[in-house]
Amino acid sequence: MSASMRTRRFLVLGAIAVGLLACYVGRAIAATGDVPLVSQLTVAAPAPEPAVNAHRDQDDRRDHDRHWLSAWGARGPLSTTITTKTTFNERVPDLSGATVRIMAHLTAGGSQVRVRFSQRFSSLPLVVDSAHVAIRKATSEIVTDTDRELLFGGATSLLLPAGGDVWSDSVRLQTHAGDDLAISFYVSGSFVPTTYGGRGTTKTSYYQTGNHVSEASLPSASRTFNVFGAYEVQVLSHGPAATLVALGDSITEGAVSTLDANGDWPDLLAARLPRLPDGTTVSVINAGIGSGRFISSNGAGLCGLSRLNELLAMPQVRWVTLLMGVNDISYEFATASFLENAYAVAISEAHAAGKKIIGIPILPFGHSVKDEGSNKQTAQEVNAWIRAHDKRLGAPEPSYDAVVDLEPLVKDPNDPDWAMNPALAASDRVHPNQAGYTAIANAFPLDVFNNDRDEPGSDDCHHGR
Repeated sequence: MSASMRTRRFLVLGAIAVGLLACYVGRAIAATGDVPLVSQLTVAAPAPEPAVNAHRDQDDRRDHDRHWLSAWGARGPLSTTITTKTTFNERVPDLSGATVRIMAHLTAGGSQVRVRFSQRFSSLPLVVDSAHVAIRKATSEIVTDTDRELLFGGATSLLLPAGGDVWSDSVRLQTHAGDDLAISFYVSGSFVPTTYGGRGTTKTSYYQTGNHVSEASLPSASRTFNVFGAYEVQVLSHGPAATLVALGDSITEGAVSTLDANGDWPDLLAARLPRLPDGTTVSVINAGIGSGRFISSNGAGLCGLSRLNELLAMPQVRWVTLLMGVNDISYEFATASFLENAYAVAISEAHAAGKKIIGIPILPFGHSVKDEGSNKQTAQEVNAWIRAHDKRLGAPEPSYDAVVDLEPLVKDPNDPDWAMNPALAASDRVHPNQAGYTAIANAFPLDVFNNDRDEPGSDDCHHGR
């Protein structure tokens, strides 16, 4: 990094110091009211090398064409205590003495899998008595000959510490992009979650009293639209691999998309982008959290800027898309300059980590609950800044490596009130409907992911041209 770039980054960081304090500590919401803040900010280190099958793992390490790759993330973890304009507790089921089966939609496949479990926003530890993975067949049913037991340091049970994350050992299971991986775990003791993943009701999970982790189906199971317990799946990918992380709020999460259809725009984009022209396998991680703010509050999960460094540290990450800010404006009354300075920090952080960052302007929200006061004018001012900071157009640092402007795609051209096209909008006029998410994924230019071997932040980076 050049001296001028370091100086610019220092000045930008100083400009939003107060905002960072608000993001990290000022507005954090604990799951139970007495969870230490340090527990809330505990993050998972990169997954360790598996502790089992040591002789085969040594072969894996000698084979430089194999890479651990994040293939699914659970839009979290986050606290079940949520703040929008009010603070409330999400309703969660009592999972004590039950088997939980969640469905992880994989955007890449491999020859082995491992799973990250979390109690990050919980004040109590959790004992997981047993856990299995298998390929999903339909609803709660699994393909029985793919059923595999998960071990944790060679043990069949797991003590998951309060505020912490734990990775399973790896297990040999051939998976493919587009598979749903059923993750089943049994808790014999008390389990009323205060940590969960996702607010968008995009996927069905199942729970049933008793230990049923290896059963072919759970016909008597109850259903929930939340994710509990497990929050990330990695696969051992063969050949060159890269990950795209989509950092965002409910529009990225896929709120109001068709249930169990994997209809959020990142998953739909993943189906268009299984490989780069040079054969590189690409996974797409949806890191959207409903009601999430980028800088001004931790009211719905840690704010986006706080989450960024953990996401950048995931294995094989090459790009990050950033579509956030509307909730900062509508819930926290953030100013345009406040958000712009935070975006500049995110750009600098991504480039310092050697990653590309792609900016996406805020989508129109006229005629919605967010359309009050000067919110639209603030969002449009923010969007003008995003568009002006596109490196492809010669903008100086800190600038996005590319800007993907979706506003012309989704805006109603006949409505002067900066509203989303009704054919592409949900009834709340904030979120796209399923047709809107599909249109976004289909319109996303794939060439922004090509010719990406230049150093982030360099003047000869020409994504999308």
